[in-house]
Amino acid sequence: MGFFDFLKSKPKNNNKVVARNPLNLQVGDIVEYDLAEYKVIGKLIYEEGGYLWYDYHLFDGQKHLWLGAEDDDELEIGLYKKLDVNHQLYVQLQNETPKKLTYEGKEYTLIEGGKANIRAEGRVGAKTGQRVQYWDYEASNGSEISVERWGNELEISIGQEVKESLLEYYPGVSNE
Repeated sequence: MGFFDFLKSKPKNNNKVVARNPLNLQVGDIVEYDLAEYKVIGKLIYEEGGYLWYDYHLFDGQKHLWLGAEDDDELEIGLYKKLDVNHQLYVQLQNETPKKLTYEGKEYTLIEGGKANIRAEGRVGAKTGQRVQYWDYEASNGSEISVERWGNELEISIGQEVKESLLEYYPGVSNE
């Protein structure tokens, strides 16, 4: 048997790795951004009226970020950091969701809101089947504020839209 015959005779590996993108990341995958590598440690899939979007909990060993992705006629990606619960915005938004709000001297305008059902994987602080109420605000410079109400708990994140070309995605190693 020649060398090339040997190569042809090797059993095929049926565990094909699927190229990753912001709409199919899995827990354990790696996202590279701004010279740092973040592991996907959790994933939320939001569903509202048949429409899906995703939030991925990223961790680089020191800092937590959230990567939001949705395909709303075009791919939209944002990176977010949760605000500390002692921030003044929590007091302001606890009982009302105004059409406009101010954060660090910038005015943000409410662009959408609604209620979504959740599917959860990994470390996300939520459970599959929960329902969340959400409001998204945007400033003229592209900065964004995401407000989510999980039952009686409020969660506020500050973010910025990012170009997909600034992100790299690598499939994680399966533990199976």
